[in-house]
Amino acid sequence: MFRLVVVAAAVIGMVYTWIALDSPLNPLVLFTVQSNLLLAGYYFWRVVSRRPASAEVKGAVTLYIVITGLVWHFLRMGGASPFERLSLSGLGLGNFLLHYVTPVMAVIDWLVFDRIAPRPRWVAALLWLVYPVAYMVFALVRGVLLPAGAWKRYPYPFLDVDRFGYGGVALMALALAVCFALLGCGLIALHRLVKRASRT
Repeated sequence: MFRLVVVAAAVIGMVYTWIALDSPLNPLVLFTVQSNLLLAGYYFWRVVSRRPASAEVKGAVTLYIVITGLVWHFLRMGGASPFERLSLSGLGLGNFLLHYVTPVMAVIDWLVFDRIAPRPRWVAALLWLVYPVAYMVFALVRGVLLPAGAWKRYPYPFLDVDRFGYGGVALMALALAVCFALLGCGLIALHRLVKRASRT
């Protein structure tokens, strides 16, 4: 039931986002939507499948959705209260579900469920960076191909080459990659700590 609620939160949040942005394709360029699609797909598969869990696959999905929440909260919202722009319609509800509800529930699932699964290797924290790096390449190439003024030419301000240049974007991307790697290590450490505590 918990995972079905996660799937429902992600799907409802994405539906509200799609409706608010009034385009079938535009939301797909957002890391927020992509990470929530991965989350919903993974948890739905876990609900209907009897195959054993892979801690490293689950860790990747968890890391990406946590990145979504933290980047939104600190880089887009400036650390403001999650409830500041909450509403029952449009992007207000969509943003709340996709940036706060699903990340928090994913972390709870990471720490509470599947503790019998093999623990993830430390090197997984680096392997998990493949997707964020691929996303950055996609976003930059897309920005080059689109004309100036196109919708979300650069989906996030820290990827805006027109504003910061490639050097500035590269420095910010490097800083974020380091933060994401440390975040991945933190998730692995918490997973191991909780798993060890459950055995005592």
